[in-house]
Amino acid sequence: MESCEGCGFEWDAVTAAEVPPRLQAAAAGFRTVLAGDAVALASHRDDTTWSPVEYGAHVRDVLLNLRDRIVLGLAQDNPVPHAMFGDLRIRSGLYAADRPDQLTADIDVAAGLFVRTIAALDDEQLARPIFYGWPTAATRTLLWVAAQALHEAEHHLTDVQALSVAS
Repeated sequence: MESCEGCGFEWDAVTAAEVPPRLQAAAAGFRTVLAGDAVALASHRDDTTWSPVEYGAHVRDVLLNLRDRIVLGLAQDNPVPHAMFGDLRIRSGLYAADRPDQLTADIDVAAGLFVRTIAALDDEQLARPIFYGWPTAATRTLLWVAAQALHEAEHHLTDVQALSVAS
C-alpha cells in the first residue's frame, strides 16, 4: 500500500465516510495554530521551510483545487488536471497578504465545500478515474483524490504544529 514517507498516511486505507470528520478536525487544528502572533506565523524558520501562514494558504488552495479536480473527474473520463504550482504561489507572493485570522476562515470554507462535495458522491462516482501526477504518476480514483486532500490537511497541520512548538 502506498504511504507517505513523512507521516505514514496510506491513501488506500481511507474511506469516504472518514474524510469529512478528519478534514474538519484538521481545519480546527489550523484554527488553533493560526490563532497565535501574526508576525511570528508569517515568518520563516529557515530558507527551506514555509511559514505557518504559507502552509495554511497552501492547504486552503489544495482543498479548492482538489474539489475542482473531483468535478473534472465527474465530467471527463480519466482527465489530466493541471499542476497546482504550490512553490510558485509562494515565490510569486500570492500568500504575502494572507492574515492568520482570515486564513482560518478561508480554510473552514474550503474544508466545508470539500466535505459537502464528497458527501454528495456515491460509490460509483468515487470510483471514477483521474490521472494524478504525485507522488507517482498514475490513474487514481476520485476517492483517492479525497484521501489526498485529507493527507495534505493532516500532514501540513503537523508541519505547522511543529513550527509552533519550535518558535
